[in-house]
Amino acid sequence: MWPAYRCFVDTPDLRAGSLTLDQAESLHLVKVRRAGPGEEVAVLNGHGQVGVARLVSAGKRDVVLEVERVETLPPPVPEITLAIGGLKQAAWDELLRHAVELGVNRIVRVQSDHAVADVQAGKEEAKLSRWREKMVQALKQSANPWMPELVIADSVGRALERLPAANLQVVGAFSATATIRTEVNQAPPGAITLWVGPEGDFSDSELSRLREAGARLVSLGPRILRAETAALAMVAAVRLVLCKP
Repeated sequence: MWPAYRCFVDTPDLRAGSLTLDQAESLHLVKVRRAGPGEEVAVLNGHGQVGVARLVSAGKRDVVLEVERVETLPPPVPEITLAIGGLKQAAWDELLRHAVELGVNRIVRVQSDHAVADVQAGKEEAKLSRWREKMVQALKQSANPWMPELVIADSVGRALERLPAANLQVVGAFSATATIRTEVNQAPPGAITLWVGPEGDFSDSELSRLREAGARLVSLGPRILRAETAALAMVAAVRLVLCKP
């Protein structure tokens, strides 16, 4: 069990010793979470490392921790890539938070034909920076040691080109008869890619492209789900089907 107080440091190599948090993390830890000197703090770096530290001092602008030990944890398995059409801001923010909590390894925002929101040219880095801030918050809340990779693809075809090989690809589709549980149980062990259309769903041509790439259509039940709900239902289903006692 990790300490109740958690913070994030943007470094791929966390080590034991003195550590000074940046201003934002410092303020959150002492002003919002109200941690004080001597409190035990978990330090997450999003690369699988978790440091157990003690709060040494809290100044007006920074906090100093003493990292006592560092553990490295394996990434969530199976490797899950969630590829989803562009959503409106509130829905997208919600999706990011819950995807981090559920241990998604990679999130791909796909600019599909029916996407209700897109990322303007030249705005990609600003958007990614803002979205990563949301993911950091979820990382700390859930104590997930692994930050998902976040990718923007300007089409389904481009997303397929950029994604690593997967043993199973499934697309949430209202018209499908196969269930995600059946497909996951029958697939060989390995990486899984989950495709979810935007509010208007994938176009016929995009669905054809996905099926040509080996993706299988799966049903999520008789209800018409919001895109973000469908995505999280699929991730949760995979985690529950393949979880180990």
